[in-house]
Amino acid sequence: MAYPTIELKVPNWMDRVLTDRNQAYPTTTERMAVVIELARRNVDAGSGGPFGAAIFDRRSGRLVAPGVNMVIPENCSVAHAEVTAIMLAQKITGTYDLGGAGVPPMELVSSTEPCAM
Repeated sequence: MAYPTIELKVPNWMDRVLTDRNQAYPTTTERMAVVIELARRNVDAGSGGPFGAAIFDRRSGRLVAPGVNMVIPENCSVAHAEVTAIMLAQKITGTYDLGGAGVPPMELVSSTEPCAM
């Protein structure tokens, strides 16, 4: 028997909410507003728990990757909002090392204290 594939898909509503991938969020307040809105919409859509997170480019304020809690719908205990944002940012940037050479400085913003995971 082959092991199953592991795949997490962001909720469908995310593309409708975050339509401008080049939009900048220059202040901490604006970045926090984004992740709180992600958390709210995640609950409203029934696509996961009340947690949102995102990875931003610290220099430009551009949103690199959003994340929401998907623990229950994906049946995956590690699918926390900040973990999904990190995983998506790694896919988008093409590297597992978001602090490595050639990667702009990144910032994780979370609607609550990030999980120790």
